[in-house]
Amino acid sequence: MNPETVLHLPSDQLNAFFPLLQSGVTVPSIVGCTLKSLLCDQFAIPADYVTDRITTVFLDNRPVDNLEQAIIQDGSRVTLSAAMPGLVGATMRRGGYYAALRRGISHAAGNVTASGTRGTIRMKLFNLLLAELGPLVLAHGLILKRDELDELLINLPKMDKPVLHSLRDGMGESDLGHTCIKAIFGE
Repeated sequence: MNPETVLHLPSDQLNAFFPLLQSGVTVPSIVGCTLKSLLCDQFAIPADYVTDRITTVFLDNRPVDNLEQAIIQDGSRVTLSAAMPGLVGATMRRGGYYAALRRGISHAAGNVTASGTRGTIRMKLFNLLLAELGPLVLAHGLILKRDELDELLINLPKMDKPVLHSLRDGMGESDLGHTCIKAIFGE
């Protein structure tokens, strides 16, 4: 992986990252841990926030009820959402009354043991969590392919583009080149 680049951006530029965060971003992480450990220990999300605010969780496209039994693997896809409206939202809600309706598609704890090795996950954020957790995910770092960097260049203001253009130009034409970007938001 190429060296990381840290962008210092004003808080009002967070929304430039929303399309990437909704479509999913590759994030370096320690894998072989529980989903709760990933969120609380690696992304520094308070445990009560995870319990109370993140009401819908998918791991590898399957709804998760118990974050302490779901083990993250290299390449896992993690999707997080606050409460969603309607019957579908109620059905997908973690530990909700209607969770039994999705028993056949829910994530089941496997025989995977925690290993704690370096890897990557693909993370998606939706609705209220974009603004609330986006800064934590972006400060952790994103591994971007060339097309993802191109999308970011379209959405970011001019003041940040020279740094990103130089990264993009160094990637070559293939999607095999990756770069790690961390975004820190301030006043």
